[in-house]
Amino acid sequence: MSLDVDAIAEISHGLSSKPQIQARVDLFKTWGIPSGSKILEIGCGQGDCTLAMAYLVGEKGHVTGVDPAPLDYGAPMTLGQAQEKLKQSTIGNRITFHQSDLEGFLSSSSSEPLYDYAVFARCTWYLPSAEALTPMLVALRGRARHLRIAEYSTDIQGDIAALPHLLAAISQAEYNSRDDNLDRDDNIQSIISPQKIREIALNAGWEFEREDVIKSPEDQEDAKWEVSRVLSQAYRDRSRSSGGVSRQDYADALINAVEESKRALGPSPGPKLRTLPTWLGSWV
Repeated sequence: MSLDVDAIAEISHGLSSKPQIQARVDLFKTWGIPSGSKILEIGCGQGDCTLAMAYLVGEKGHVTGVDPAPLDYGAPMTLGQAQEKLKQSTIGNRITFHQSDLEGFLSSSSSEPLYDYAVFARCTWYLPSAEALTPMLVALRGRARHLRIAEYSTDIQGDIAALPHLLAAISQAEYNSRDDNLDRDDNIQSIISPQKIREIALNAGWEFEREDVIKSPEDQEDAKWEVSRVLSQAYRDRSRSSGGVSRQDYADALINAVEESKRALGPSPGPKLRTLPTWLGSWV
């Protein structure tokens, strides 16, 4: 772990684990966002990435986080509680939070200066579909000089330990793609591939610069969280509660595939579950 990670962990007072902080520092540094930048973060959630970016942009930088989720959403700490805790931190003056969807925020803040960067940090899979991303990227044209999007890659890059995470993500996306069946408690509502993101950004008028893929820190917990959710009895029961027989059979097959891929890693001290690599796209 780097000195940056240790410093951010101290500021966060346990809101984020060191692997989660490291994952966000890796995004920021791979993108090469300079100190002093003014950043608009879309889908900021509890502020894990917001805090890391606020630390790394320095005293002359600022991060504005926007998220439409209710402030009482989340556990064991709600969004509102986590965001308020970050605001009270030693770098809280570098952070502003807004509970709003992006289009509503931009329309209500038309006098705001141009942001240096608009950032989506592993939040596009929270969207109900790829179509929901299009108006957001259109609305950001003329409001940010640069666009940065990070999302989990659908390519496990030969790492079998990441396969259970990918299958668990596909399982949640399958359930939430059923008619009138969206469950906002799922972390994953849809899967938008890097190829689709590039296509949407191009159609929204953004000029593609580059892409990168980075490995997730070894102990990053996302794989464990998503796999545990999908393998719970409550999740299996829910998957069988709606849709036709063919959809239910497909859902069962995905759950079984998650279980079998996890079992294939063998008992401890065999390979740990590994969080998927992250794909990063850059546009101007």
